[in-house]
Amino acid sequence: MNNPSNMRLFALNILHAVLIHKHKAKASIEHIVSEQNWEPRDAALLREMVYGVLRYYYSLEADVSRFIKQKPEDKSRIALLLGAYQLRHMRIPAHAAVSETVAAIKPFAPQDAGFINAILRKISNCEPPTKLKPHQRAELPKWMYAAWREALGADVVQTMMQACKQPPDLCIAVFDERTTWIEQAQASGIQAKEGELSPYAVLLDAHSQVGTLQGYEQGRFVVIDQAAQAATLGISLTNETGHILDICAAPGGKTAMLAKRFPKAKLTAIEINPKRIPRLQENLARLALTNVAVIQADATALPYPDNSMDAIMLDAPCSASGTLRRHPDAKFLHDKISITEAAKLQTTLLKDALRVLKVSGTLVYAVCSIHKEENEAVVNQFKGVQNIQRLLPSETHDGFFFAQIIKS
Repeated sequence: MNNPSNMRLFALNILHAVLIHKHKAKASIEHIVSEQNWEPRDAALLREMVYGVLRYYYSLEADVSRFIKQKPEDKSRIALLLGAYQLRHMRIPAHAAVSETVAAIKPFAPQDAGFINAILRKISNCEPPTKLKPHQRAELPKWMYAAWREALGADVVQTMMQACKQPPDLCIAVFDERTTWIEQAQASGIQAKEGELSPYAVLLDAHSQVGTLQGYEQGRFVVIDQAAQAATLGISLTNETGHILDICAAPGGKTAMLAKRFPKAKLTAIEINPKRIPRLQENLARLALTNVAVIQADATALPYPDNSMDAIMLDAPCSASGTLRRHPDAKFLHDKISITEAAKLQTTLLKDALRVLKVSGTLVYAVCSIHKEENEAVVNQFKGVQNIQRLLPSETHDGFFFAQIIKS
């Protein structure tokens, strides 16, 4: 196992990158784990520390702020949050949580080591604060809490965010007999149950190792949340040999579902980011999907003539606000301005997608955001919108928005 304080040093660096420099937590964690060649157990501990602080950031901040008069510099402040998370939410002895966190800050701010030691000891000897502001109780930035309270109601927001405090189940789409797959999984000691939003969805324990699951190498399933599965089910074809366009396709869960549902159709998966294409291709190869072509292209100016596609799946770039269960860093990576910018891009993507869609063809617009600016405000600019669905985050699925548009 890695040195404990070393583990906290890595966690501290990742949290600083997320909270101060707006880096994505998952990519940062994967980079460290790969570079250090860590065992799965060590990677899981690092992940828990980083995601734990991000999930409980606002209540931890309230907890820590009771004992300090002036905010320390960023790394020391984050070290206090990291120590407080271990004391409040992990089964780590208090003396170890304090001493190892203090050891982790010394390379960056040795002058703050004594101060951090004193504050963490005070926290360990006190109960958590009972009076939290609504946004702190919901673990949301003030602006996001206010927007969602106005749109959804305070009780709905608190219920929704309660579900986001726990690590999510792993959800897969099983392409052969789902009941048989579940029975086989249960017989081998794996907890598995049907998802309610898709006939393909299977929910597994959050800590399940994908590569060890039955049928992985044989391409029997792909990892995709059941809310995203439900969105993909909105695609229909009048011509079974028609051409389907999957825009912003990586990592390939929706592409795989479309290819499995329409095996005689021609499917083109478009992705602008070259770094995401290899993973998309790996997924398609494992699933032995031969009816899919992958191209790198800018979807704001699609390389296709007008009225040429029979159906289009557009999973547009967004703020990912519906995925806080699995990506709690999303609430720190976006603000009101970035959401406005995302909505502009989504509108541009949708306009060009509709340009290449055949008359009477079906387009599904989907985003893993629950901000109305990225939802109804985008699709309601166009004609032919139907079957609007907004799924709020829950214990069994992400938050998602999707709608069908029939071109007239």
